[in-house]
Amino acid sequence: MAAAGTLFRSSRAGAAFGETPEPYRQIGLPPELRAENILEVFLYGGLTTWETFYGVEAYGRPDDPNPDLRGTQLHTFYNPAAPESSLLSSVLSECGLAAGDLGLVPFARDALGMNVSLGPLLAPLIARKDVLDRMRVVVTRHDLEPHEAAIPYALCGRALGSPQMACLGAHVQRHAMEHGDPGRAAPYAYTFTDLGIPGDNLQASLATGLHPATARPLLLRASSEEFLGLLKRPKVGAAPERAAFDGLLSRYVDQYRDRVRYRREGDPLRASRLSELSQTIRAVASAHELDAVLDSALFEQTVTALCGMENINAPAICLRVIAHLLTHPAAPARYCCFIDPGLVMADGGGGYDTHAETCRTQAMNLGNTLTELLSHVRRPDEQGPEAEGKLDLDRTLVILNMEFGRSPGAQNELGRNHWPYGYVTVYLGGPIREKQRGIYGAIGPDGRATTFVKPPEQRIAALLALGIWPFAQEGFGVSDVEGTRNEGESAEAALARVLGHG
Repeated sequence: MAAAGTLFRSSRAGAAFGETPEPYRQIGLPPELRAENILEVFLYGGLTTWETFYGVEAYGRPDDPNPDLRGTQLHTFYNPAAPESSLLSSVLSECGLAAGDLGLVPFARDALGMNVSLGPLLAPLIARKDVLDRMRVVVTRHDLEPHEAAIPYALCGRALGSPQMACLGAHVQRHAMEHGDPGRAAPYAYTFTDLGIPGDNLQASLATGLHPATARPLLLRASSEEFLGLLKRPKVGAAPERAAFDGLLSRYVDQYRDRVRYRREGDPLRASRLSELSQTIRAVASAHELDAVLDSALFEQTVTALCGMENINAPAICLRVIAHLLTHPAAPARYCCFIDPGLVMADGGGGYDTHAETCRTQAMNLGNTLTELLSHVRRPDEQGPEAEGKLDLDRTLVILNMEFGRSPGAQNELGRNHWPYGYVTVYLGGPIREKQRGIYGAIGPDGRATTFVKPPEQRIAALLALGIWPFAQEGFGVSDVEGTRNEGESAEAALARVLGHG
């Protein structure tokens, strides 16, 4: 695990991965608008869209002319005629978010001309106007209802089983390695997850696809004491013994390498796996450098009480470590993915798979994650020591991603079902400035997206935000961006629709 996630040096000949071809050099974001790194928060299980980023008061009202739409979307658990007795109001009051009136905050008009408001579960985010001013909501849609299929598609932009299925972190690490410091040992990409329910395929957050296996992001957990201890390699011995051990392994690899070179000259023939093994051995030998980056104090347990519940706060621990890695002065990460398990596990798993009960679980888990996330985002008036170690939204693009949303109507009276047919992906900071703030696309009164972007195009846009050209055998193709005929058109469309530049 550790060796596969540590840094590597590619032996690939020719142009480096992610390099923009000469004909398309004029396409893309100018350097001053590109993000330096990405923090992706994956809301595992599927966030409810209606009480958060897409509240349309006119949809789903109890008096809707269409009886099939009554009591849906924002009004599933909230009756404007009797707000105090509504389930949502009761939960909000219990969690200290609101009472009675939902307190919707107008945000933007969608592609159908409807006024979209931000819902009450976003209270911590609504309190940060500086962040809202850098927010773009992109309507997303696909047709994969099971977690097992939707999670890889959302994280990789590729269907389960595709040989090209690589997570965003693998693309970023490969690119950063080929353009970065050849002497660096610490990874550029990290994933924080406990891998959840085994069948849900959260392993997609580590998938390398057609990249070398060493492009795999480093996997960390909220409880990483054992891993941090292994970095010190106590079983190998003290520094002299470790040096002798590493030298012996390297010698074995060098001897084998000579056997796969023609007349012991030139590069090894058909030996990519040997090259990866050699890189892995070098990475293990440099484990002490990663140990210097990961301060064990960052993993100290945090216990939080919220909505009448108390639990170890895994989001607080992981986001604290992530902020440290993204702002590290000597070895900053370029990509960190946090698979959000919630403060408490939802009835269906993860933090947001709420089939039996939605309001309380999602209010608690989303409120906690947003509070912890925003505590690491620098305010405009923060300067000097108080801003040290905090994320700068001019440098960091934050992505709130998920495998799907939740159904517009209730399931089991208090819950919501899976809903990939109309939900949102949210972008904060990075290339999103005041001009890009708003909504792309639209979700209709039946909860189905009418104008939308699919996950592959969103992955393409994220890479472009970092200045990485995404069109390659290991990456994406023109067909992943609908309505385009060549790589240039595809890049321009993704930049315009997802990031608002165009």
